[in-house]
Amino acid sequence: DKLTFVFPNRRAVLYFRKHLTDLIKSPVFSPRFTTIEDFMAAYSPYEVPDKLELVHRLYKSYYEVLSGEKDGAASESFDKFYFWGDMLLRDFDEVDKYMVDAPQLFRDLSNQKEIDSGFDFLTPEQLQFLKEFWGNFDEDLTANKQKFLHVWRQLPEVYKMYRKQLADAGLAYEGMLHRDVAERARELAASPSDSRKIVFAGFNALTIAEEKVITAF
Repeated sequence: DKLTFVFPNRRAVLYFRKHLTDLIKSPVFSPRFTTIEDFMAAYSPYEVPDKLELVHRLYKSYYEVLSGEKDGAASESFDKFYFWGDMLLRDFDEVDKYMVDAPQLFRDLSNQKEIDSGFDFLTPEQLQFLKEFWGNFDEDLTANKQKFLHVWRQLPEVYKMYRKQLADAGLAYEGMLHRDVAERARELAASPSDSRKIVFAGFNALTIAEEKVITAF
């Protein structure tokens, strides 16, 4: 009863609880079981709404940036935006879970000199991949490529505005919540909410945010 077990998901909690009950021969106080999602949520001021609300708020932020209109007037309907918005939300989620520098990730590298000067930490193979991808834009700048570049150049501002508008409403997508907790992990671990020993069990392929939180605690 002096332990808290943190698992990757609810299924792991159910399996562990089942096997624990098979081992128990007399009444005992149970340890506390939780998932990494619930563990992080307990240390965050934000709530994660359903995906529909997250994509709809992204829709308004996206078109507010691209159109410059404060009412977020869109050039296409929400139902047409949803598929693209869902993909963009997953990208932002990954950016935050792996604590990536978003402006660096979304840089316009169509001028290839920027690749050599700004990405010297990459391997030669990674540099070659970037050059081949962005090199296509110099060869034939079609209408679709022009649209891609226009949107790509706005993504750092979309990311920034979307996060701010969510935070102002007390909301977050999962990755944003994880990043918030990871950035404060040392401070949170120094004054835990209870005195139980925390056991993180069953994890593999940790995100950077999870790694920072688990290391701190």
